[in-house]
Formats: sequence, C-alpha cells, structure tokens
Amino acid sequence: MKEYRFIAAIMTFAFCSFATAQTGVSPLTEEGAGQRLTVPQDSIVRVLAIGNSFSQDAVEQYLWELAREAGVKMIIGNAYRGGQGFQSHWIDVTEANNTFEYRKVQNGRRTNKPRMALADIITDEPWQYITFQQVSQESGLTTTFEPYLTNLIEYTRGLQTNPNAVYGYHQTWAYSHDSTHGGFANYGNRQEVMYDSICAAVQYALARHPELRFVVPSGTAIQNARTTYLGDNMNRDGYHLDLKMGRYTAACAWLETLTGISTMGFSYHPDGMDYVAAHACQVAAHEAVMRPFEATVLDQEGFPAVNNIVPTGLVKLNFGADHTADPAWNDITPAMRTYTNIMDSNMNPTGILVTFCGDFGGTNRNGAPYTTTQMVMPADVSQSCLWGYATGKFGSQGPKQSATLRLSHLNPALTYEFTFFSSRVGCQDFRQTSIVVQGEDTWADAIQSANNSTETVEIKDIRPTSDGQVTIMVMPGARNNNPNSFYYLNAMTIKTKK
Repeated sequence: MKEYRFIAAIMTFAFCSFATAQTGVSPLTEEGAGQRLTVPQDSIVRVLAIGNSFSQDAVEQYLWELAREAGVKMIIGNAYRGGQGFQSHWIDVTEANNTFEYRKVQNGRRTNKPRMALADIITDEPWQYITFQQVSQESGLTTTFEPYLTNLIEYTRGLQTNPNAVYGYHQTWAYSHDSTHGGFANYGNRQEVMYDSICAAVQYALARHPELRFVVPSGTAIQNARTTYLGDNMNRDGYHLDLKMGRYTAACAWLETLTGISTMGFSYHPDGMDYVAAHACQVAAHEAVMRPFEATVLDQEGFPAVNNIVPTGLVKLNFGADHTADPAWNDITPAMRTYTNIMDSNMNPTGILVTFCGDFGGTNRNGAPYTTTQMVMPADVSQSCLWGYATGKFGSQGPKQSATLRLSHLNPALTYEFTFFSSRVGCQDFRQTSIVVQGEDTWADAIQSANNSTETVEIKDIRPTSDGQVTIMVMPGARNNNPNSFYYLNAMTIKTKK
C-alpha cells in the first residue's frame, strides 16, 4: 500500500465521510482535533466556494446531481467574481464594492443574485464547508497569496454561522498545452510546470494555514484525465473546463472529497457523454482524491491511450444542428466541444474523438435535400450543415478565416480516407469551400458548395501524427466570390486501411 503525502492523510481522516440519506449522515471524529465534525439536523451538506469562473466550472453544473445519486442532500453556493482572486476579493471586501455574484444550487434549481457583499453570502446559510481558491494565472505563484488569503480566511471565520464549519482549498487546474491565455507565460507556457507549481502552492497554503483542513483536487483530477484516451481535451478555451468532460471530472472530485463517496460506477453523467468517457472521468477524480498532488497515469481507462481499434465499417459524421434518424451517422453539433462516442456504421465503437478547435459561425438546414453522391446521405444529413464566413459582417457573428476540427485518439497504425460533402442551395454566386487535412502530411482540395447535390471531395492516404491526431480546416476557396466568403461542412465519412 502506497504511503500518501501528509495532506492525503488529512483528507482521508480529518473530515466527514457520509452514508446515504436513507441511512443518515455519519461523520467521523478527527483524531487529535478535540472536536467532532457534525452535520446539521436536517442532514443537508452545505458547501460554499469563494472563487470565480473556475469554481463555477467545478461546482455549479453536476455536483448537485452526483450528490443526489449518492443519496446526499446538498446546498451549493458559489461566491463568484469572474477572473478575480485573493487580492481582488479582499479589495472588494474592504472597499464594500459588493461585486460578488451569489450563485446557488438548491433542490436542483440554480439561482444567481448579482452585486452581493461577500458577508451576505457567508451568512446566508450555516455552511459546513467553505473553500478558497486563487485566480488561475496566479494559482501557482505563492507570492500572490498573502496577506490576502489570511485576511479572507479570518474574515470568513468571523462571519460564518456554523461553529463546526470546515475550511478547505480548491486546487485549480493547469491550462491545456496549447492555451493562449496570457497568464500561461507565468509558467513558460508549459502545462507540466503550471501543474507542479499549483501543487506546490496549495501545499504552501495548507502548511501556512492549518485551519485549511482539506483540499479539493480538481487540478489533479483534470491532469489525471488527460492521461486517459480523452487526452488534453478537458478545456473549452485553453483554460476553462470543457462543458461536459472537464466539469464532470471536477464535480466527481468535489463529491468524493466532501462526502467520502467515490463516483466510480455512478450512472449519472451529462447528456452527450457516453459511459466510457464518464468512467474515465470518475477514475481520474478518485485517483486525485487518493493522491491530490501526484498525477496518475490512467492510460488503460476507457480505451487504451494508443488506439488499436480497426473500424469494421465507414465512420459517418453528420454536421449541423439536426439529429439524423439514421443511427449509422454520428451527430456532431456545436452543443459540445468534444465528442467521444463515435461509432462505425456497424455500431461498433471506434475510440475516435472529434473536437471543435476553431468554431464555425453557426448552423442551417439549407443544404441539398436530395443528393446523388457516393456518400448515400439521408436528407436530414445532406441538408444540415455548419457554416462560417471570412469577410465583412454577417449578423452577430464575427468573421473567421477558417474553422477547425481535430480528430484525436486515431489508430496510428492505420491510414485514413476522408470524403466531404458541402452544400448550400438557393445561391446565385460561387461559394467554393476549401478543405485542408493535416496528419503526418498535409493535403487540400476544394468543392463548389453553391447548389451542390452531386460532388464530394476525397482526400486519401492520410496517416495521423504519432499521437493519433488529424486536423481538418474548412475555409473559403480561392474561387469563392461571395461578398462574405461563406464556407460549409455538411457531412464527412472516414474509411480506414492498414
């Protein structure tokens, strides 16, 4: 049995572990502390995070739902100031600016009260757990912590209405390796450096503040998940969490930290996530709670980190807002950033991930309803599309020179053939769409999207990069003469060979 670091022991033995609501909450006694951590008579676990958008990512979406499956009643508060940290929070308190938003989840209902004083949020409930966190770009810089963290803790302790309140620290996560956040430069734009710095900074805070009795290891949970087949797809913009996988992983870490109940095997997961991805996230969170300052390699969770699956049929992707009735087509809509449950036409899993890296402008249903291409598409596939534009001004969307999809967790032993369909009916101009496919090599071709019902683009013999990735860029072609340079992507099929 591994010897955990000192804080792991604190986490395991120093705060409450709960049974289900059916059997009541059973707190543990902290050895040597001289007090018993109790739960209110109504058996509701009340947790308040004092933070920003990173606490929003971690506690506002899925924590209440996970607690419900665990049989734990929970009230969740988030004292939110976007992009702010210890120093800024303390200035708000001392100047009485009252710029906190009070975000609360109670009985599954989410509410938000703007322009609140932190004092009013702290005293709103007899919080059992209260956590603090630093703003993300300074989360690994201990020189930014004091005296502001000390001031915030003392201020909170003077106001809290629960004499048995327990204070903790929310460990945030390192940015994705390709993040463009300006604060990434604090860590040499290196994810590993940022993660190690965050771990060291949290340990510094815990050593300096014995009143911080536990840590919620969201950062380590995310780092663990990155070692699974899900890869470095846990963020939606390079620093905030992906709306599904990332937020779910953090919520799993919060639940187990607060209750002692592991989410491994839980049935609840967000819509759009499949059970394989959910399992990988659950394990990542559990391992983080066990070892909060040590990333665990989980390259066999879900699928092996190196994909060895050979699809048994075509892989078909339907792009746009419409969901096709044909189960052989995988629906890829802007509702999620990363899709994990990609099946081949025989309904066998492929392990492939599809991620939006550069957003399209929107969706429409203006593709050709009847087609005669080799792709043999139903109308709800050929009509549905993603679109973007590169010039001028159109609606509320800004122009984008291109839109980008990344296919990851591809089998590196296979070569791939891609076929694309692009269509927009009712056009009087030339709306050529160019498609660039980049793996070990780069290939490009173009298609006339305007009124297209017969043509496709084929790009063959693409071998993914050594880490199993292929990038697809969609943009206006050189012969596109539309004033806004519109471009479209309706459907794609993937054929593999050894």
